[in-house]
Amino acid sequence: MGLLYSNLANLSRALVRGKIMAYMFYSISVYWKDRWIWVPAIFLLFFQLFMWIYGAFFIHPTTDQIFLHYNVVFGVDLIGEWWKIFAAPIGGLTIFLCNFLLSWYLYGQDKVLSRFLTFAAGLLNFGLALALYLTVGLNI
Repeated sequence: MGLLYSNLANLSRALVRGKIMAYMFYSISVYWKDRWIWVPAIFLLFFQLFMWIYGAFFIHPTTDQIFLHYNVVFGVDLIGEWWKIFAAPIGGLTIFLCNFLLSWYLYGQDKVLSRFLTFAAGLLNFGLALALYLTVGLNI
């Protein structure tokens, strides 16, 4: 615990003396020229478009309950209103926006972490798109 307090005290002294530079957003044109940023971002946008269009095409407003989750062991274990199926695209969009902004913010300091965040967002959106595809298929 003493080490934590010591590090926090050193950080506060450095902030007071102005020795820590404030992070700034990197130039967007330089950021988008990085192949390891724009390739996963294109796949990420494709998965987002797929989730919204596929969900809107096959799930229609209804008063009936629909299946929202399927478990191999227990079968259907969650049912609910039709609009709750769009939790996956909303979650994917939230992940995309948070990781994109954080990646852009950190690009000047750590390019590897920035690239990883963009790739991770694409991978998570792929998993959400697959889950939405299977869940909508369960309701058709």
